Amino acid sequence: MKIVADSGCDFTTEMKNNSNIVQVPLTLQINDEIFSDTLDLDIVNFRNKLRENKKNRKTAAPSPQLYVDAYGGDEDVFVVTLSSHLSGSYNSAVTAQDLYFDDYGKKNIFVVDSKSASVGETLIVNKLLELKEKGLSFDEIKEEICKFRDNLNTYFILENYDSLVNTGRLNPYVAKLAALLGIVPICGADDGHAVLTAKAKGMKKAYLKLIDDITKKCNDTENRVLYITHIDALEKANELKEIMMSKLNFKECHITEGSGLCSSYADIGGLIISF
Repeated sequence: MKIVADSGCDFTTEMKNNSNIVQVPLTLQINDEIFSDTLDLDIVNFRNKLRENKKNRKTAAPSPQLYVDAYGGDEDVFVVTLSSHLSGSYNSAVTAQDLYFDDYGKKNIFVVDSKSASVGETLIVNKLLELKEKGLSFDEIKEEICKFRDNLNTYFILENYDSLVNTGRLNPYVAKLAALLGIVPICGADDGHAVLTAKAKGMKKAYLKLIDDITKKCNDTENRVLYITHIDALEKANELKEIMMSKLNFKECHITEGSGLCSSYADIGGLIISF
């Protein structure tokens, strides 16, 4: 089995070293400078440019041809993309499936709309590997991975409101007032849509509000694996890990570093969690 994931997925070291997992990069733009969000992107340089340019940022989904190229080989293929409500990556992957069938004939390809991003995709990739190890058939994996995807939760704790304003999700005046008051935004994934779910005065209160929301929604954290990705904010990620593990008793917790795509939207200091 081959797994193809777009660069909205935050690759762990184990994933990078697995030859059966292939990344398809999105394109990132800051002012007139273009970057391919590959695994060898100079992330330090890219984030420095993000610090210097708060507004003129764009992203573009992979072309269908990039996906067609990734689908090659005799293996069954599972594709994991950013939420179709956040990116055109899912549509490109589906289009590529039809193109591949036309050019090379039918094979087992299934495109998973993660309805998430970042470590939400990471968890789906890891689950696919687990299901493969269990020896399930292609159709059985399709059914199980959709159930798993639908039970995932993803949250974003942002350092500032810039990405919410730039994507039209928040009024600039409201964002400016909230920033002056030190109010931290907490966003969540609602059926693939990124929505502002809560606000809190200060980061520590934001953590507690997040924990309160998780407690209301999820009563089986002891059976779940928690992933935290950070955008140049390892200290904050470790602090959140300590609080989450002490209050919610997750089975495991892993910390990763955000890709270029996730850095563009969560911005410097942002945290993304999924479980």
